[in-house]
Amino acid sequence: MTVSLTTDLQDDIIFGVYAPGNRIIEDSVMERYNAKRHAVRNAFSELESQGLLIRRPNRGVEVVDFTPEEVDALYDVRIILETAAAKRTILPCDPAIVARLDDIARRHSEAVHDQNFRAVYWLNQEFHEVQFATCGNPRLAELIGTHARTAQSIRVVKYQDAEHMRTVISQHFDIVAALAGDSQDALVAAVQAHLPASAEAYRKLYERRFGSRSATA
Repeated sequence: MTVSLTTDLQDDIIFGVYAPGNRIIEDSVMERYNAKRHAVRNAFSELESQGLLIRRPNRGVEVVDFTPEEVDALYDVRIILETAAAKRTILPCDPAIVARLDDIARRHSEAVHDQNFRAVYWLNQEFHEVQFATCGNPRLAELIGTHARTAQSIRVVKYQDAEHMRTVISQHFDIVAALAGDSQDALVAAVQAHLPASAEAYRKLYERRFGSRSATA
């Protein structure tokens, strides 16, 4: 039950059912998801560890609300980690893994076409977990996964932008092609090209909500 509750809550946070900065009340979650209090608390702890929730003194549990500066810092770290993984990946990659990634990318493309955004999200997660497992360093892959999960709610702000999603689909296939090839430079370029757009979109969204105030304002 706890795993399912954590996944359901994660989905609802990422897709805005619980908006950034909003409090999440244990009793409300218990009622909404028909869950026991201990399961709710376990789910909260797991989502805190993923960077989606934060516990504030005298205010309770809230959905994390990143400033643009925090998003920039997060994406700087992601670029460093994901570039490092690309540089350590032995090429060409195992054909079975390339075929699996190609299949995930195709199903992701179909989900985008169908506007099944929750499937889009989970297929994207699966794609990158398989991709970065090829780097040969499980600790590095784990760090990449941790920072990617923290960025979840940042990425989805562009899901309804058709042009952006066409670019994402194309970039997935660029990564697959690079993993099937023997050019480390091509893989690094494909990985780096895949990161910046969501962070830029989040900044624009934030500024529409709050103006151009900074994190220190």
